[in-house]
Amino acid sequence: MYSDVKLSVQEILEKRNFRNAKVIAGTGGLYRTVKWIHVMEVTQIEQLLNGSELILSTGMGLKESKEIFITFFKQLIDSNAAGLCIELGTYMASIPEEIIELANQHHFPLIVFYEKVRFVDITQDLHTLLIKKHYQMISDLEDYSHQLNQLLLKSNPQQKILNLLHKYVNMSVCFIQNQGETYIVSNKSSKEQKQILQQLKEENIQKHMNVAHQSIQALNQKFADLFIISESGPISEFESLILDRSATALAQYILRVLYAEERRRTEVTEWIQKWLEGAHSEDQISRFLSGLDPGLEPNGCVVLLFKIDQLDEGNPEITYLKILFRSVFLSQGFFLLSTIRENKIIFILVNKRKNNDWKHRIEVGIHHIQQALIEDRKFVQINFCIGKFMEHLSEIKKSYHTAQETFIIQEKIPKACFSYFYEELFIFRLVSIVNEQGALDDFIFDYLNPVLQYDQQNNGKLMETLKTYLKCNGSKQETANKLYIVRQTLYQRLQKLNDLLGENFMEFHKRQAIEFAITAYEYVSSPKS
Repeated sequence: MYSDVKLSVQEILEKRNFRNAKVIAGTGGLYRTVKWIHVMEVTQIEQLLNGSELILSTGMGLKESKEIFITFFKQLIDSNAAGLCIELGTYMASIPEEIIELANQHHFPLIVFYEKVRFVDITQDLHTLLIKKHYQMISDLEDYSHQLNQLLLKSNPQQKILNLLHKYVNMSVCFIQNQGETYIVSNKSSKEQKQILQQLKEENIQKHMNVAHQSIQALNQKFADLFIISESGPISEFESLILDRSATALAQYILRVLYAEERRRTEVTEWIQKWLEGAHSEDQISRFLSGLDPGLEPNGCVVLLFKIDQLDEGNPEITYLKILFRSVFLSQGFFLLSTIRENKIIFILVNKRKNNDWKHRIEVGIHHIQQALIEDRKFVQINFCIGKFMEHLSEIKKSYHTAQETFIIQEKIPKACFSYFYEELFIFRLVSIVNEQGALDDFIFDYLNPVLQYDQQNNGKLMETLKTYLKCNGSKQETANKLYIVRQTLYQRLQKLNDLLGENFMEFHKRQAIEFAITAYEYVSSPKS
């Protein structure tokens, strides 16, 4: 237990300058912490107080009327002052009953001096004591930090840190992980501990409890929440600092565990490479994953390719990226394995939840990763490609190949058609296949060459008109509106398209061919994503 670094109203009353003082009201607030001593004779407080000040007054400004005194006293309460010490005799003979009632109602200590006192002696004495308390707090914090560092060098430091925090603040300590067990260290019974945990999870903590909270953060991700709960009074600034240092130590431990796990996962790279090549059966994959995570129940899988400039296996940032991806996608319901090939990190995302929203969860994860990398300013050019979602783990080879195909297509499609997902590339998947076969240029020539030549020779807009007309399903009014031209101009352009493409260009099969040719033309010539 740390030495008492808080200065309370009760402790101040024990000092020599308060021998003749008497608490006449608000005894329920004697536990209040005093952060400063302030002499005040004005009646309008406004922004003069920060809170937790013990006010000294001769009552000079309060003698005029009881109403001024009541207004002043309410301002003290609203400003969260620690209490009021007032000298009786010179300016005030007694304290109004209404003030006493207010003090008792709000547990606001009201202390009176029946003899003249030297405020300068009180402030000097108490300010010296406050400075000593402050230095004691710094010393205790350094001692606590040293103990935390020692625990981090031992085995299972997480539980030891929680035990030390509990011992130091003498409060119930709760540690709630996003993924994993929940811990509570408390002197309370098991039943009471379960009630506290339930209340914390439901954010329904009892009014008589004072709670301080710190998130356990690492790599811009929250892994757990740490709470201390007091039922004996408000949590002090010092106790909050102790909590903060404990949270930092736990974050360091979690980060160390993540790096250790990542190194262990690197050892299984060869097995993962063979998995991507389709060399393992469903049973072999299930046994392998069970060895890594006994509680894992796979529900499909998908491959995500991540490409950054100047990526190589010797880059020290690779481990950081792997941990970042794993922590982010773990929170989105995926178990991750990774390897590196051809300047890309290959992530196998094993789905742990229902597969109806897997795509949305991946989009959320990508957004979090992009934000983290932007904040770190470590990488400029990054790209995500997601293959086809597979129901069976043994079919990951197909997901890997479609992820590679996604990367190829992404480099060539217009920005307006960009997508991370293979399944959302639509007709561009077919365009890519035709292009690989070397037939794409001939197809474009056969169905669009007359229009392209006309636009080039006459600086025309037939290609734009044709594309818009097809998108509007042949609606002349809608086409004219979207092109911002009058109907007569549209009729002239459509007649020219009839002359160039034939009057049957809107016939079903020919129209399909023309639409495919337009998509193919955008694929090879439009601004790239």
